[in-house]
Amino acid sequence: MNRFINAIGFQIGWFVCIASVRYDQEILALLFCGVLVGLHLFYSNAPLIDFKLSLIALVLGVVVDSSLQYFSVISFYGWGLGPLSPFWLWMVWVMFALTLNYSLAFLLNRHLLLSAIAGLLFGPLSYIAGAKLGAAGFDNSLSHLAVLGMIWMLTLPALVFISKNSFLPTEVTHDAP
Repeated sequence: MNRFINAIGFQIGWFVCIASVRYDQEILALLFCGVLVGLHLFYSNAPLIDFKLSLIALVLGVVVDSSLQYFSVISFYGWGLGPLSPFWLWMVWVMFALTLNYSLAFLLNRHLLLSAIAGLLFGPLSYIAGAKLGAAGFDNSLSHLAVLGMIWMLTLPALVFISKNSFLPTEVTHDAP
């Protein structure tokens, strides 16, 4: 999988998900992003690893974003299941996981502190951008920004660590008879 195509695919998917909320086209966005995920897995060097990492990120993302919503740090708009974060946001987590071994692979060979700093800075920016584009309500208070920063300062290194350590291919050897 080409790193540039992976990064562009994620950015397009992210924007489509965000825009879908404003234009009430979430189902189309989920289908479109599902196709992007399917194409990624088809062209992936390790589709099973990518799939497993996506599932872990999905669960983590639903917990993180549903908690942020529950504690009124941010209010996500869109179609969801009860108190859980909306479905379009679930897809964003799946797509984000697919960047970890490709366009964000440089983080795998760096100290986790770099991932923590990147999460601290860029995590909140993503939420702010989504809110400005109409997919969420966010008041930009210092306390809410700090919560988002702290959450992402922990979440990104955790995902990088999982990606780096949990799914390494194991070598199968056969003993000679």
